[in-house]
Amino acid sequence: MSPYPEQLVGNEAARAVHGLSTGSDLAILGRVVGTEPLAVLDVVSPAGTRVDVDAAVGAAMTALADLAAAAQDVPLVVAAADLSTSVPALLDLLDKPGVATGAAVVLPESVDRGLAHLPAVRVGVDGKLVESVGTAGYVVTRPNRALPGLLRVAPGHRAAAADAWREAANIAHPDADPFALAVLALVRSGIPVQAVPLGPFAFSRCEASAEGAAGGPWRQRLRGASRGGDGFVSTYAVRPLSRRVTGIGLRLGWSPNAVTAVSLALGVLAAGLVATGNRWLWVVAAVLVQASLVIDCVDGEIARFTRRFSSFGAWLDAVGDRVKEYSVFAALALVAAHTGDHPWTLAIVAMAVVTVRHLEDYAYEHRLRPVRRSRPDVLPLGQERDLGLSEDRTTFAPPPRTRQTVVHWVKKVIHMPIAERYLLISLGLLTGNPRFVLWLLIVTVSLSVIWTQGGRTVKALNGRDGVAPAAPRAAWGHLDVQLDLGPVARLFGRAVRLPVANVLDWQLPALMWLVEAVVIATVGWVHLVAAEQGLAFAFLAAVAYHRYDVVYRLRDTGEPAASWLTLAGLGVDGRLLVVLAVVAWAPDALPVVLAVGAVWLAVLYLAESTAGWRRWIVAQRPTPVHAPEVAPAPGAGG
Repeated sequence: MSPYPEQLVGNEAARAVHGLSTGSDLAILGRVVGTEPLAVLDVVSPAGTRVDVDAAVGAAMTALADLAAAAQDVPLVVAAADLSTSVPALLDLLDKPGVATGAAVVLPESVDRGLAHLPAVRVGVDGKLVESVGTAGYVVTRPNRALPGLLRVAPGHRAAAADAWREAANIAHPDADPFALAVLALVRSGIPVQAVPLGPFAFSRCEASAEGAAGGPWRQRLRGASRGGDGFVSTYAVRPLSRRVTGIGLRLGWSPNAVTAVSLALGVLAAGLVATGNRWLWVVAAVLVQASLVIDCVDGEIARFTRRFSSFGAWLDAVGDRVKEYSVFAALALVAAHTGDHPWTLAIVAMAVVTVRHLEDYAYEHRLRPVRRSRPDVLPLGQERDLGLSEDRTTFAPPPRTRQTVVHWVKKVIHMPIAERYLLISLGLLTGNPRFVLWLLIVTVSLSVIWTQGGRTVKALNGRDGVAPAAPRAAWGHLDVQLDLGPVARLFGRAVRLPVANVLDWQLPALMWLVEAVVIATVGWVHLVAAEQGLAFAFLAAVAYHRYDVVYRLRDTGEPAASWLTLAGLGVDGRLLVVLAVVAWAPDALPVVLAVGAVWLAVLYLAESTAGWRRWIVAQRPTPVHAPEVAPAPGAGG
């Protein structure tokens, strides 16, 4: 951990250490040369008891076990003595909320030299846990990460870790890497070891090294604050701009939620300019749409850089995206109303397909969650090979070829993430044609839905997505919340569960939304004059907000909306019955019913959502990170 020229990013508060590992016991595995490693570690985790372990593998495991058993009230940090990196690189493992027992991991392609000298590990498909570790005497199958040499053991796991390391001391292979064996012993004993990405930082260990991203360590941390897995436009256009703004925000002490509010304001302002119908103001609106997207990335980057997260902020950010998007749809419909009939129907269709895209995405991800969940190989240390198949590779996969990279990004674009949609909106606005913008979004997002949902359906029906059939599915309770079934459906029983529902039930939330959108749009088309058709859009916009809110609360808090909400909001079945009854017996009252319904649903859903999020936030207390439960040891009962 050599000296590095500081290229500071942000103010002192942004770079502050939270102290989540203060007082940790520290074990250094190997011969320490100089004092630099300890100096850098002491910045992030000022040590309690320190032990230098420069011994044979078996003796090293015994020393670790003794240190782990000596105390149970502070974390234990284990570092390879030849690991050299920077303070910012340590923060996500040693000073980030939510990390219990975890090991720093790096992608093979991020290592510039000497990858073969780093222990190989396999991390689960969901990226959460280390499943297996390779070192002398132990074979890891399908490795996809490497260990740079830093481990944090939560206080609640220290006793179990001591037992695991004592067992390892008795059967340790003399050529095993002590650090890799220490991690392997934890994994095989059933202690969940989180895989914490090191990020784009420079580091070296033994003969392996990585240069990391351009700039100094804090500049590298800013680069690592960009969320991974973004679309093509976001990765190569939006994020490079947003990081520049993030650097300013970190220096000035901006809060993520305030940044979200600014992004929302810019998006709504853009919609207001679109509503004027002025061609030159549309050019300004096109720029503001992109500016709102860039600013929208800044809040998350500030949160990740400073390690100050808020589920409410994540919800506000996601809902704000929809508010901006749908405000533009409404503004386009207002302008298009002067040039032809039924513009609001186009706006409803645009809103419907975008919402279908997101609802289907979340439900399918939930379907795959059991398949993608990390499953550490819990088995005796005496077994050389892990639980991988005999034909599985035992080396890192080769880097992707150019063709694979191109296919990856083409699929990303077809998926139509937010940056691609916003780009289409801005480009469409430059034409000055509101109907063209709406049709552009309808066609592109519809093709995306057909592509993604069609492929997923085929995989589900063929069983190629790896999800085992179950009757009834364990996820039905989760899906029932998303279906938004009201009193009528509850009275006569929930949705009919045909045999295919066990395979395609994840499509039902999007289907229920699509049915409601189609019925309301058709009613508006047939029974409302052009000036009144915006009421149908407002009605559905309130429903769309609720559906997004349900998804975000399930995803970020695990808690559904209040059970009485489906009664007060009538549910999809109740709302459709009321609207169809009005159409059948009192069509003249339809505008009033839709207006009152839109206001009632907006107030109802917003009030309950705000109260629900507030209750959840208040219930969160800044308590120490508790260690997850240790899996039963191999052969253990119970």
